[in-house]
Amino acid sequence: MSSSEALATVRKLFEAVARRDAGAYFGAYHPDILINEAPSLPYGGDYRGLEGALRHAERFRAAWDRFQSEDNRELEPEFLAIGNRVIVLWRLRARATNGDGIDLPVVSIYRLHDGKIIESRMFPFDTAALVRFLGRAGTEPTDARQAGEIR
Repeated sequence: MSSSEALATVRKLFEAVARRDAGAYFGAYHPDILINEAPSLPYGGDYRGLEGALRHAERFRAAWDRFQSEDNRELEPEFLAIGNRVIVLWRLRARATNGDGIDLPVVSIYRLHDGKIIESRMFPFDTAALVRFLGRAGTEPTDARQAGEIR
């Protein structure tokens, strides 16, 4: 896979996330996808396979959708492709009804196989700030592994 093909696939993923287009979102993933988020986040942990990708998407949206209007979902991604890996610098933004907001940079690293994303790792700049925002905004973070939701 060329860098330009890998870049095109990850760009499509980011467009799908911003639009909340489930078909395009899941279409970017390899059946053996591994998604990794910081364990301290309410949607954190490792998610494997397309079923895991669905659980990750559900948990991410449960945490963020009510704080992100359609015009507040722009991620402002910047892409760097090297072979079958794509690094993306992007922004996570949200605004609560109480006026509290957050705007943090995130770095994501994607590895592709057979034209699809097989590995996705997200690195928010400040996970503690994300958890504090969600707590102040009315979302109680939980440890997903304690809840038995992530294998």
